Amino acid sequence: MIIACSDCGTIQQIHVPRRPGRLVCCRCDCVLERSAGRALDYALALSLTTLLLLFPANLMTLFRVSMLGMERTSHLGSGVIGLWQQGFAPLAIVVGLQGIVLPFFRFGLLATALGAVRCGTQGPWIGAIFRWAERLDVWAMPDVFLIGAAIGYSRVAAQLPLVIAPGGWCLVSAAALAMLTRASLDRRAIWRHIGTPPDPPPGPTIACRACDLVVPQAQAGGRCPRCLDRLHPRVPFSVMRASALVAAGYLLYPVANYFPMSVDHQLGVVRDHTIANGVAQLLGAGLWPLAAVIFTTSIAIPLLKLVGLTWLIWSVRHRRTRHLVFKTKLYRVIREIGRWSNVDVFTIAIFLPLMRFDGLVSVRAATGASAFLAVIVLTMLAARLFDTRLLWDLARP
Repeated sequence: MIIACSDCGTIQQIHVPRRPGRLVCCRCDCVLERSAGRALDYALALSLTTLLLLFPANLMTLFRVSMLGMERTSHLGSGVIGLWQQGFAPLAIVVGLQGIVLPFFRFGLLATALGAVRCGTQGPWIGAIFRWAERLDVWAMPDVFLIGAAIGYSRVAAQLPLVIAPGGWCLVSAAALAMLTRASLDRRAIWRHIGTPPDPPPGPTIACRACDLVVPQAQAGGRCPRCLDRLHPRVPFSVMRASALVAAGYLLYPVANYFPMSVDHQLGVVRDHTIANGVAQLLGAGLWPLAAVIFTTSIAIPLLKLVGLTWLIWSVRHRRTRHLVFKTKLYRVIREIGRWSNVDVFTIAIFLPLMRFDGLVSVRAATGASAFLAVIVLTMLAARLFDTRLLWDLARP
């Protein structure tokens, strides 16, 4: 079977593994196929169960807190509504999409595509559905929302009696199953079920970046016959667009760290909470594992993404061909870990509706939260737009 590596563009022949294991690219060490512990039926069952659990997780109460006879509850959507009411509409929209809307689309599309494959249905529309399900994987974040909920729970429980409601347990289950779905999905096998790659075409070829199908170069600008994605030899204006997004990220990164993420009002005392203050408070409370999570996701990872993407863009612009395997592995790390920086923003969305006792305690989002989320989204888009095949093109004679 002839396929193209999505990271370096090398066209190579692979054999479907008969035993559990993995196949790696002969040039950049990209994992082309991993079949150990992965099966279509498991992925289908897990994606369907996750989709079903998302309904009670969104409709039922997550947490319940009481203070002096007053009770407050939190739902997945209540934090989004609170952000909107406080005047942070863009922040509310992005949090609502990532935490509520896109998970339904992701697992709905994935379950539909896997169900069609399981029933033996044929048609390019299945490839298009599976392609969109794969693209939404990094943007649909029930697992990241769960970590944010855990940190929000720890912060509130340190001050007030807090109870995890049925919706909270449904969220835990849905997030866990979402991660298991990722682990059980044999992406390459699904694409083979959707459409078996034909014999390698004669003459110059290009590869679909979505499903790695090798097609004649004459089809450039058209649609992939397997997934209906637009075919391009390389991502158009990849370096220019990624450079603009990274530059914007650099401008917003100091703003996100200097200005407070949230503002607390407790008995008339106003306290600003920056990212660094949040880490220090968790350390002071003895919650050093959570402090390490916040430091890593909110300070270290965004900076790593900005610096790493800068190096990759600089290498393409200056035609540097050293350490290509390391650069490609760095890109994979940047692409995979970028979504976990949303933890701090999701923590505010969970924290905000619970701490609303008029005259006693209240919490508001602040300028730093919007700037921080903008940095996350910009770097995630930059990582998606950057085409690592451009690095390897420089090494070809």
